[in-house]
Amino acid sequence: MPSTETPNNNFLPPYARVIAPYLILSLIVFAAYGNIFDNAFLFDDDLLIKINTYLRGWSHVGDLLTGSTTSGAHIMGGFYRPVQMLLYLFAFHLGDGQPFWFHALNLGLHIANVCFVYKIGAKLGFDAKAAFLGALLWGVHPIHTEAVTYISGTADPLSVFFCLGAIIILLPDFSPRKILTVIPLFLLGLVSKETSVIFPLLVMVCLFYVSPERLKPRTYFRTWPLWVIALVFAYWRTHAAGLDGPQTYGRFYDMPQFADLKVYAEQPIYRIYTFLATLPEYLQLLVWPTNLHMERSFPIQPTFWDWGVMGGVMMIVFAAAHIAYSVKIRRGLELGWGFLWFAAAHAPDTGLLVPMNALFLEHWMYFPSIGLFLGLAQTVFVLTKKSPRAVPVFCSAAALIFAFALSVKTYKQNIIWHDPPVFYNNIFKYGERSARARNNLALYYSDNSQLRAAVEQLELGIASSDIYAETQYNLALIIMRLSENKESAAQAIKHLERSLEIQPNFYRSYKTLGEIYEIVLHDKKKADFYYARANELLNQQK
Repeated sequence: MPSTETPNNNFLPPYARVIAPYLILSLIVFAAYGNIFDNAFLFDDDLLIKINTYLRGWSHVGDLLTGSTTSGAHIMGGFYRPVQMLLYLFAFHLGDGQPFWFHALNLGLHIANVCFVYKIGAKLGFDAKAAFLGALLWGVHPIHTEAVTYISGTADPLSVFFCLGAIIILLPDFSPRKILTVIPLFLLGLVSKETSVIFPLLVMVCLFYVSPERLKPRTYFRTWPLWVIALVFAYWRTHAAGLDGPQTYGRFYDMPQFADLKVYAEQPIYRIYTFLATLPEYLQLLVWPTNLHMERSFPIQPTFWDWGVMGGVMMIVFAAAHIAYSVKIRRGLELGWGFLWFAAAHAPDTGLLVPMNALFLEHWMYFPSIGLFLGLAQTVFVLTKKSPRAVPVFCSAAALIFAFALSVKTYKQNIIWHDPPVFYNNIFKYGERSARARNNLALYYSDNSQLRAAVEQLELGIASSDIYAETQYNLALIIMRLSENKESAAQAIKHLERSLEIQPNFYRSYKTLGEIYEIVLHDKKKADFYYARANELLNQQK
């Protein structure tokens, strides 16, 4: 007689079913990024790691806690991100200064964030399959290579790690006790990256989704401790001396090369138009990422009558209309939540409230795009739930195929990040005139004894934008390496003096001037003067 018992298809034990999604997500993301571990140091890695003297010994822990990200390189400015710098200290000593552990740090944080995204979807009440696919698509998307593959991008996955962890603790009830509990995580996020200041807004976005009283202002009053911290930090960060930010960008705006950016900073309407024009560009990169590269230039928009600006307006109108309609009919809130998350997380980088020194960066999508991928995945699940079985199966298969395609593109993009000449020439291929990229490529050539090629890159960088003291300084060093005579010394002195015109407190130029006057020109009086000035500046920066 046939059995009437219902067959048990759950062949995995309960604990395995719980951890399986996290394990699968981790393995897939690891496979997409598994080729980064021997990638070289690039761009700001030189300042933050290679010439950062504070990473050389444990006695500098106090300096890392109180200084900026560039203090160890004895360069003014930088950001206050002590958690990032302390993790760099550990990574530096684990691997004797080699890139491996720095890449392991970034990838470990990113994998943890992918798991957190899945967990947030589950705690919001999203379907497990939708949360999994949303987290997967976000995790393997190649637009995030600028935050994960790039070593100096640590601040993005690190700050997101603390913010997502805090939101997981808060969900689903957001009790006042939990609000107080997550304050330490919020503070760690703030000192990992300044944009964590929007965390209270993200908390309100999640409250909007889970609370049946979402339209009552009192629902959000419980977040007041977070807002107090955010406002105090924002005021300090925008007024603190010695750190890069709105309080220091004026020195760039006063340079002829940044004349357009100065107009952008002084004209709020231009900032609005430019922000609107970026939205269709970001959407295109999220739908299908092409032409990914750093140092991406973006035109300032002085008029509303631009296709990009009008496209941005239509996107915002659509999002706002969807949110309003979904609240009214109490359906479709998942996508509305995604739009609100994107708006909140992207707010610090829009330039609307505070003028920025850049207009369009790929890593700015790391935090905002979480909402879009999770919200869209759940929306598709809801729309196809009552359809014939073939429809949701087709949608899931399409999402998996798309995830595979994105993973392949991420793997290939990581190869571009592997080799400095390929990486920097990839930037130049898109017509970007980046003095920083020229300078860093020159340093690579210099390290590999290709001095003539290094000089060529530095001269190209100076010709495109003579605003960096390091470029003039590095050119002087290479000139002296090519020929240590009085003629070369005169050329080097000229470039060192120019570096000091650009940045009067650039102590390394004073030190090198002292060495040239002492060793090559045998002028002890001038040598002592420059040495004394170098030591004075070095002591001021400690």
